[in-house]
Amino acid sequence: MNRGGPPGAAEPAAGEDGGRAASAAREIATALAVLVVYLVFTHAFSGDRAVSDAHGRALLEFERWARLDAERPLNEFLARHGWLGAVAAWEYATTYVAGTFGFLAWLWWRRSPAYPWARNTLILVTLIAICCFALWPATPPRLLPGEGYTDIIALHHPPATWGTGVVSAGANPYAAMPSLHIGWVAWIGAAALRARCRPFVTWLCGLHLAVTALVIVATSAHYVVDIPGGLLLVPAAAGAEALRARLVRGRLTGGRLMGGRHRDGLRRARREQRVAAADAFFLHVESRDVPQVVGGVAEFAGPAPPAERVRALLAERLPRLPRLTQRVRPGGALRRPRWVEAGTVDLRRHVQEVRLPPGGGRGALDGLVARLVAEPLDHERPLWRFCLVRRGPDAPDAIVILFHHAIADGIGVVDILRGILEPALPEAAPARGPGGLARAAAVLPGLVLLGLDGTARTTAVTGTLGPERAFGTATLPLGRVRAVARAAGVRITDVLLALVGEVVADVLAARGEPADGRPLRAAVPMTLRAPEPPGLGRTAVPGNLTAALRLDVPVGPMPVLDRVAAVHAAAEPRRRSGRTAASTAAMRLMGALPPPLHARAARGTYRAGFFGGIVSNMPGPPLPMSLAGAPLGDVHPILPLADGVPFAVGALSWNGSLHVSVTAEPRVLPEAAAFPGGLLRAFERLAAAVGAAGAGGGAAGGAAGGGAGSGAGSGAQSGTA
Repeated sequence: MNRGGPPGAAEPAAGEDGGRAASAAREIATALAVLVVYLVFTHAFSGDRAVSDAHGRALLEFERWARLDAERPLNEFLARHGWLGAVAAWEYATTYVAGTFGFLAWLWWRRSPAYPWARNTLILVTLIAICCFALWPATPPRLLPGEGYTDIIALHHPPATWGTGVVSAGANPYAAMPSLHIGWVAWIGAAALRARCRPFVTWLCGLHLAVTALVIVATSAHYVVDIPGGLLLVPAAAGAEALRARLVRGRLTGGRLMGGRHRDGLRRARREQRVAAADAFFLHVESRDVPQVVGGVAEFAGPAPPAERVRALLAERLPRLPRLTQRVRPGGALRRPRWVEAGTVDLRRHVQEVRLPPGGGRGALDGLVARLVAEPLDHERPLWRFCLVRRGPDAPDAIVILFHHAIADGIGVVDILRGILEPALPEAAPARGPGGLARAAAVLPGLVLLGLDGTARTTAVTGTLGPERAFGTATLPLGRVRAVARAAGVRITDVLLALVGEVVADVLAARGEPADGRPLRAAVPMTLRAPEPPGLGRTAVPGNLTAALRLDVPVGPMPVLDRVAAVHAAAEPRRRSGRTAASTAAMRLMGALPPPLHARAARGTYRAGFFGGIVSNMPGPPLPMSLAGAPLGDVHPILPLADGVPFAVGALSWNGSLHVSVTAEPRVLPEAAAFPGGLLRAFERLAAAVGAAGAGGGAAGGAAGGGAGSGAGSGAQSGTA
């Protein structure tokens, strides 16, 4: 069996990477990923209900004109016979799923040569259907206002099956054309023919198809014309799979025949690389009002190094730093964007100097950062910039470092900077992660739970973002934060989430807007990178190796200790649920969509409604660092926002301190300037509540202007709107 295809085209040989059990777990994970993509991303593609209704009525009018409108008499017949309606609802809810994945599992168990084709075409059938739902959504008859159809599924759905609120959470009910029920059941028949099953199996598949067609129309879940639409999914998927297999064979054959020319092609391919799906995600979600930049702002312990020295250092290090010498070449309808060499990198454009008026303090620096993060990076050049900030004799100089999120995630940015800063730690070989069986076993329950999550209950602090940004910082002694977390029996990330909940609760109370039991659902990036070995660096691997775990934070009135306990109690089961690995698998499968639809899915899921804030906790180096010989003091992270999500809180442990930053949109969140100070006050309340006010050293005060002198024994905060 050949390897390749979406997402791989063959079952590994027995004994490879954990053997048959690992293979089974991977195949089950793939099957569940198909379901998750259907449940989650068809919802992301759902648009204007009026458009879906108009398309549904157009289908109904066409059927009436062609005398195909059999929905109403069949629907009325089921409505009059309750027991038959219950049977039909059960068949609608269960047999197409059980039959599809049961038959796929049977082919795998029998080691059928038809299995790779069957699996790949099933994935393609589903992806093609999702594309159709995105391009032409249609309301089914049972949901068309004013048409008078009886919703048999809502009346008689079996518990814990399709149609119940839990199972259908996150799904798009306005995806009638084509019928994926018909597509999957027809796929069973095509796969049975491909596997040369006995005639009895073929006849059974035909009967299943006929019953399913009757049921989907009688329950008013689909139109009659949805049936041929579903049938066409199978030849379309088979054709796409044949084309994929032909291209794979052509590349392999061409490589053997072309010799030197093939090697030249490989060298060109290395210079031009396809943007990975997880990285293209952040290219797709970016807009002028929501630029996707990550990085940090670092204050020096004294004067900043000359710009020419920084440029000379970068000229030396750039050849070893992935993506910093490349730019993005846009893709097309069928071609994902590419990383291409940018030629000579003009370091004078990428490393610039700014002088701030003296006496502005930390607020002036934060105001500059707010302006810089509001400007999208130039896609015609490598997607990064350094800004050396001269602040005069009364404040330490600083440097603002910005990368596009497509280059790396937050920890990836830290790893890249470790390749520029001193001391240069010896790089460690990438640590080996868990085996295939362990990874797949973690994915399985997570895929199910991810599909059931649905959308978040949003709070009142979400809204349409404008182009302006606010940026503020706070610094806490890392040892004291650890002591408070230990005393409360929670993680540092739980402490950070609870502090954010305290500030949001204060904002809602000041506005007079009750939370009404609605939590803030925060997107918390979880790294998939191996832990950094003690005393060693980590190879600066580009790209986004994170998965967003959505955690609920209560924002109603409550004692701070109760809030941190509630955060921890809600977060721990989600951390162990496999959702992190599952979201990564779903993200990769989403990347198999054509780029325009991948972009729509990305924008549809990375927005308010799915989460209301971003909270990230990142590890940094535990030792002092320097840039071009100039020692660094406080280093605060910079995070981007998402569509409709007005704040992001980032925490970076660096040289004994926990440096917290807040990026916000001041029109939706006018309280942004007070956000950092609110975090510090909330921490003091928590420390007092756990009896740890003296743990780890000095008090976390509210003095403005962090600087190099804040260190591990004091706290500092500032904010600007």
